[in-house]
Amino acid sequence: MLNLFNISNPTAVSFIRKVLVLFVISQATNAQDNNSNIEQYLEEIDRIEATEGAYSAELSDVLMSLGMSYQEKVDYENANLAFQRGMQLEKINYGLFSLEQTPYLREIANNHRLLGDWEQSQKAIDQFYVVNEKNFGEKDPRMIPIIESLLAWHAESYNARDPRDSFPSLAAMETLARKMHVILDESADLSDPSTPEKYLKIGKIQYMLARHIKDFGLPQESGMSITTERYGTDRNVPLTSHNYYGRGSAALQKVVKSVMEQKPPILLDQIEAIANLGDWYLIFGQSGSATKAYSLADELISSASDAEEIRAKIFGAGKLINFDNPNNEIPSDQNMNLNLVKVSMTISRSGSALDINVKNEDRVLSDDEELALRKYFKKRRFRPSFSEGKTRSMNIVLPYYLPKIEA
Repeated sequence: MLNLFNISNPTAVSFIRKVLVLFVISQATNAQDNNSNIEQYLEEIDRIEATEGAYSAELSDVLMSLGMSYQEKVDYENANLAFQRGMQLEKINYGLFSLEQTPYLREIANNHRLLGDWEQSQKAIDQFYVVNEKNFGEKDPRMIPIIESLLAWHAESYNARDPRDSFPSLAAMETLARKMHVILDESADLSDPSTPEKYLKIGKIQYMLARHIKDFGLPQESGMSITTERYGTDRNVPLTSHNYYGRGSAALQKVVKSVMEQKPPILLDQIEAIANLGDWYLIFGQSGSATKAYSLADELISSASDAEEIRAKIFGAGKLINFDNPNNEIPSDQNMNLNLVKVSMTISRSGSALDINVKNEDRVLSDDEELALRKYFKKRRFRPSFSEGKTRSMNIVLPYYLPKIEA
């Protein structure tokens, strides 16, 4: 291996050998430490059972640590046994729906996810929700952080799965988002700085749903109703484009209302929230509603001292309409400049990219690269120019990073 580095200095060779030896020893030591920890936990379990009994509450922390150690060792079967026993112990000691069992339920879900057993993972994380709901109540504001944590968990699962098999994760997210919407509508303080982001999350999920169905369709075997029995909701509404369009627009309208009530008011945030609502209307073909929203944003812009600068930023930058990732900044990694090309195009009144051409004269694209570039821009929508009460087409140059070619 040392010859690969072309190192001839004996001192350097000796140093690298020592580093490699230390690395191997460290890896072996970590494995030994983990095995030693497992043995210690098993001995501690035996001791507690002998002195306190098989259902002693003292076993709880030890079983959690044992399960985590097995998980680190990639022994998921034994990890699951430890987590399952810990969960049953908490239920026996504190009740069928005790909150004490929820850390175990979460780890059981994680453990099955690591195994790729999505069905069992889903069952465990569903039970995690049910236990919390039994303790706090379906519409209690204390459910908000729990729902937010589950939305993040399901998003991780969605991204980890094959796109064509990932719809159950997205369906769970949509169900949770609607539950969160109900709680927010009944109890949220619109002037709270955290409220706009909560409503925005709901809109993003509806966008993910729309995009997924457009790209992959609905699961063929389901006849598909987005609501699932596991969360016990009484609104079993069939999934249609109208449903996720309406739910998303309702959430984004609440974003606008909440931003308007912030103290002190931030004009740029208000303008962007209203323009985002216009973007939502635009991508769902509601051009009249989009025009009204853009007009409201433009009126606010006119009230600013630096109106033309703000107008250029809001309506002149060709902002990518993407509710998955509203941050439209260019990556700062200097190494990516090697793959950067500039692309000229016309953004139509409806936000589509037309007349796409590469501007870089010193960079000749292969047929595959040019095909990928055009496909990228054709599949996306951009915020059009807006002036005098109308959306307008505009010519613009945008950056594009060519996909890296693996060696």
